[in-house]
Amino acid sequence: MSSYPQSGSVSVDIGAAPDAVWTLITDVTRMKEWSPECVRAEWVDGANAPGVGAEFHGYNRLGTVEWDMRCVVTECEPPRRFAFSVPPESPHATLWRFELTATDTGTRLTEFFDAPIINVEGSVANYPERCDMLVEGARTTLQNIKSTAEASD
Repeated sequence: MSSYPQSGSVSVDIGAAPDAVWTLITDVTRMKEWSPECVRAEWVDGANAPGVGAEFHGYNRLGTVEWDMRCVVTECEPPRRFAFSVPPESPHATLWRFELTATDTGTRLTEFFDAPIINVEGSVANYPERCDMLVEGARTTLQNIKSTAEASD
């Protein structure tokens, strides 16, 4: 059994109010603008906004590998916390969570992940560099969200 790191987090300070940042991160259809792996996301099964139990479908690409997954919102506390599980029915689902904290200058946004699939023998994510790649992807995502939020504020 592998024992690679599977969890990580990245934070960034954004010069925009938590409500403005919340609006950006919970519009999953915009994630393709910020994430280096996401190429498209769309609400499904009648959902069109975040809420616990709302589902969306995410389409991703890393190099020549493409995949898509059903996601379900597991936490939705405006404007503090937004989380989702991918794929929700898997015992090895990845949990993504965004936490927003008001600061004197705007918002501290933190993105967390826990990806137990990294330690599942035979999975495409089962390699030692995958956790570092997810941290770097989260860093890129947050920097891009920061740029968008500060340009809009």
